[in-house]
Amino acid sequence: MCLIKIRLPASFRPMTEDKAGKNPSREQRTRPTTLHWTANEFKPSLMTGHHSAAQRIREDLIALKQDRTTYIRSADVLTKYEELCDVLRAHQQQYGIDAVTGGGEESAEQLESEHLLDDCFLLISLLFLTIGRNIEPPALYAPCVIIKRLMHHLVESGSFSNKDLVQVHETLRQFKETVAHNGSTHDLRIVALIDEKIKACDEELKPLQEKLDKISPDLLGVHERLVSLRRCIKAAEAKKKFSASEVRGYLDQIKQIDATKIDGKFVGDDGSIPEMGQDLVQLVLERCYTMADEALTRQGAIAPGISHYADQLFKIKSKLEKLELTQAWSLRETDLYDYMTTLMKIDDERVNGKFVGQDGTAPEQGQSIIMYLLRRSYAHIYTLMISSEPVSEALTPIFNQLKTVQSCLKEVQKFGISDPRELYPYSMKLTSIDNMRVDGKFMVENDIPEGQGRVASLLAECFEMCQELRVATLDKSGDSPAP
Repeated sequence: MCLIKIRLPASFRPMTEDKAGKNPSREQRTRPTTLHWTANEFKPSLMTGHHSAAQRIREDLIALKQDRTTYIRSADVLTKYEELCDVLRAHQQQYGIDAVTGGGEESAEQLESEHLLDDCFLLISLLFLTIGRNIEPPALYAPCVIIKRLMHHLVESGSFSNKDLVQVHETLRQFKETVAHNGSTHDLRIVALIDEKIKACDEELKPLQEKLDKISPDLLGVHERLVSLRRCIKAAEAKKKFSASEVRGYLDQIKQIDATKIDGKFVGDDGSIPEMGQDLVQLVLERCYTMADEALTRQGAIAPGISHYADQLFKIKSKLEKLELTQAWSLRETDLYDYMTTLMKIDDERVNGKFVGQDGTAPEQGQSIIMYLLRRSYAHIYTLMISSEPVSEALTPIFNQLKTVQSCLKEVQKFGISDPRELYPYSMKLTSIDNMRVDGKFMVENDIPEGQGRVASLLAECFEMCQELRVATLDKSGDSPAP
C-alpha cells in the first residue's frame, strides 16, 4: 500500500498545531490491506468534509472507468482532477504537511483519508493515460507506484541485471523531465506529490545500482545471461504443466557457462578475466544450480493452503500477457486499475515475506512460484503503462489504422513495387483518414481529443512513405513523377 507523501517548501506549508502525543505511534497502527472501500466501510466521523468529498470523487472516477458506452472525455477527467486537488489541499490544511510526509504521528482517521486519496490519484493517473495526457505530472503517479513495487521486489529477490536497471533509469529520467517541463501548469501540491514518488523510486533503485557497480563491465554479459536463465527456470516451474526436459535444457546452458571458467574465474566478453565482481557472478551461478535442482524436485508443486494465490495470479498474468499482444486495439489504461489493486492486495497480505494460508501457516512449497507470478504481473503492468501512446481513447481507432498502414508500407519498402498503382489501396486509406479532419483537427462529435499532433505526424509520415515509394518506382521506369 502506498501512502501519499508530499514535501513542499516551508513557504507553502500551512500553519498547524503540534499534535505530538495525541495520536497512536506508528508501531501501534494497523494498515488496511486493500485499496477498495465502500461508503459503509467508513466511520461516521470520516463521512464529513473533505473525506466524503474524496469518497464521492472516487465513486465518480470508478463510474468513468466502468462506462463503456462512450469514450472518456478529457473535460470530465479534468473536472474530477481539479476537485481532487481541492480535497488534497483541505487534507493538508487539516493534518499538516509534516504528518503526511511521515514526519509526525498519524491517527487512524488520517491514515484512512490518505489511503482514500492514494486510490483517487491512482485512478486519476490511469485516466490521464487513457485520454492521452501521458506527459503531464498526474499521469506519472500510477507508473511510479508500479516501479517502486518492482524495485522493492528486485531488492528482495536479488535477481536483476544491468538491462533491467537501464530501462528504469531511462523511465525515471523522462519522468523528471516531464515534471520539470510541465509542472508549472499544475497545482504545486500535485507536482510535489509526483516529485516525492519519483524520489522514492530513485531510493529503491540506488541499492540495486550500487550492487551492480561492484561487477566489472566485462562480466555484465555473463551476469545477465545467468539472471535470464534463472528467470527461465522459474517461468518453466510456474507453468500449469511442468516440463522437466525444459528445465534440464536450461541446466545444460548453465553448465556450459560454468565450463567456460578459467582457473575458477569467469571470462569477460573481451576475453579478459577481471577480478571485480567474480564472487557476485559466482553467487548467481550457484543460485541457478539450486533453483534448477529445486524445480526438478518439486516439479511445480504448490502447497494446497496457498494454491489459491497461484490460481488467481496465473489468471491475472495470462490476461496481462494477452493485453500486451493486443494493446493497441483492446487496452483502456483504466482497465489496469483492477489488476493493480488486486496485485497490491495480495502482495500486502504476505507475512514476513511469505504467503500465508487460511490456517495461519506459511508452507515453503510453492512460495517462489507465487512470487514469480506476482512479479511478472507487476512487470507486465509496467510494460503496458510505459508503452502507452499519448493519444486519447477517442482517437485510438484512427491511430491504430495509421499504425497498420505504416507497418504495411514498411514491408513494401523492403521489397519495393513494380507499379505505382500498387500503392492505391494505401493512398485511398490515407486520403479517407485525412478527409476526416475538420479545420485540420480530428473531431469526435464536438470535442477535439488529445493526441492531435501524434496522429497528424503519423499520417504525414505515411503519406511521405507512399510518395517515396512512388518516386522510386517512377525513377526505375524512367518516367517523371506527377507534380
